[in-house]
Parts: sequence; structure tokens; C-alpha cells
Amino acid sequence: MTVSIIVSETMNGAAFSDALAGGSIGIDWGQASNGGYTPLISQAANTGKKSMWIKHDAVVDPITDCKLFIQQYSGTYGGADTAANDFTTYKNKGYASASSNANNIDGLYSGLVVEMDYAVSTASQFDPARVGTQAFIFGDGVGSPQDGIDLTSAFPLKTIAMVYDNAGTPVVATTPVEGKIGKSGDAVLGDNAAMYWRFFLEAAAVTGGIMQVDVVIAYSFTA
Repeated sequence: MTVSIIVSETMNGAAFSDALAGGSIGIDWGQASNGGYTPLISQAANTGKKSMWIKHDAVVDPITDCKLFIQQYSGTYGGADTAANDFTTYKNKGYASASSNANNIDGLYSGLVVEMDYAVSTASQFDPARVGTQAFIFGDGVGSPQDGIDLTSAFPLKTIAMVYDNAGTPVVATTPVEGKIGKSGDAVLGDNAAMYWRFFLEAAAVTGGIMQVDVVIAYSFTA
């Protein structure tokens, strides 16, 4: 049987369906200003993030080998340049990111970043010192020349992202396994993966407008 995933902003919410420029649906990250990030609440307090929850409808086995990468936008393009150039821009921004501050106060953080530690503190979320272990920049080149830009260089879902839906309350999984999300009710592996996202814009950015890219979630399943 086919096993499908649901990607939502809350644990039991509906799948993302933001209306995007060009007419497709997906996730709207919001608007970033030079030297900031999106979504942003208070830069001084390092607050503001997009939550993403992943679960699936398998009834027999967990899904495995779950990983993330970006690729050229496949929807109806509505950005300011081209889909191919936007993909290059995302990669280049990730590769050039060089901030020492989680809130980009030095203006050197750039690119799309996923924070995989569900229980991370506000002060520590997206900390550049944690990039490559708990947080990951698409295109950053920490583990390979450019990470997270294809299936080969994709980022595995880390155990720190795995949680269990305990009657509507998220609880950290008891014995999670990297890249594996359990079926509904699995408190050991966790039946959800939860993570946070930001898009950082460096202070020296000189071009603006809407950019679009695909975020791909790859996984293996049985039934």
C-alpha cells in the first residue's frame, strides 16, 4: 500500500496550503529584511520561527530513511527571477552564511535553515555553533561541498525531532531512531517529527523580490 505523509504547521493541523505567487500552494516563509530573518517576532529576543510537523498514515511499519533537501521550484513560478536562478541563490546563500549569532545581529547569517531540536531553548535555537549537528543550512557545505541540495546530500531527520502525540500533547519519544517516524501511537520512536525553520537574509543583500524553491521530504515505507 502507498504510505503518505502530512506536513503541517501544528501537530494535528491540516497540511500546509498557503497560496503562493504564481498560483501554486505550499509554505509561505514570509518577508525578510536585510540583516534579519523570517518569520520574525523579536530579533533581540531571537524569537520567530515556522513550525513544521511530519506524520504519516502507515498502519503496519514506521517510515524510514526520512531526510530533507531542496531542489529547483516545481510549481508555477511566480518569483522575481527564474526558478533555476532562485535555486542557485538559495544554495549560494547557504554556502556563504558566516554568522556567529543565532538572531543574525551581525548580519552574516543567510539562507534557509532547519532547526531539528524540538525542545531547543529560545536562546539556542538556530545557533550557528550547532549547525551540522542540530541545525542545518541548505547549501552550507559543512558535510560536503554543498549539503542538502539533492538526495545524496540530504539531511537525515535527527532523533531530537521525534515526538509522540499523547492525546494532543507532544511528548519527546522515548527511544527515537534517526530518520524513522513511527506509526500513530508509537511512543518509542515517536509518531511525529517536529522542527523549526527560518530564512535568513544577510545585511549586504542587494537584490530583492519573491524567491521560490522546493523543500523535499524523502522517505522509505512498507505498509
